[in-house]
Amino acid sequence: MRRMGLNQTIFTWIHAGAGNRPLADALAIFFAEAGPYLLAVCLVILWFRVERDKRILLIEAAETGVIGLAFNQLAGFFYYHPRPFMMGLCTPLLTHVPENSFPSDHATLMFGAALYLLLNRGAVYGVPLLAAAFLTAWGRVYAGLHFPFDMAGSFLIALATAGLMLRLSRKSRIISKLNFRLNRGIELIIGRFTHNLG
Repeated sequence: MRRMGLNQTIFTWIHAGAGNRPLADALAIFFAEAGPYLLAVCLVILWFRVERDKRILLIEAAETGVIGLAFNQLAGFFYYHPRPFMMGLCTPLLTHVPENSFPSDHATLMFGAALYLLLNRGAVYGVPLLAAAFLTAWGRVYAGLHFPFDMAGSFLIALATAGLMLRLSRKSRIISKLNFRLNRGIELIIGRFTHNLG
């Protein structure tokens, strides 16, 4: 009961004023909805800007986020918690299906990619993505879609997934070869596309 009380207390503090603060509302809605798209755009831009040998790092970061989503499904299977608006605690800023609140797919996806980059000596890329992940987490709580503990759970799942992926990328030759071939395939597709445009 104490944990539930703390979760709701923090939620109430973050959500306070939602719907009555135009700037905060707009920012929350933007990050709550656009977070994963921002991640995709950032990874694509970085893929073109980084040295060729670092492109696989970005692919692995994206894979970490996606694998984290699979762990989310597993966590949600064993633990269910309603969303704030389902409990009558708020009127959400965004329409959402009344489903399990724990954990947050948006947050896990973004935290996973950012943390993998940070753990793999990619701080220059990971720090901005981590900042965007925290803004997305804040936005979804502020908008009334999630509880703070959902975001804490997402962060822990993402951290564990990033650590697992880091170990596998260094120890597993099969995964290394698959990612190398995937990277080469992307390079060939983009190369042909840009050649046709030229």
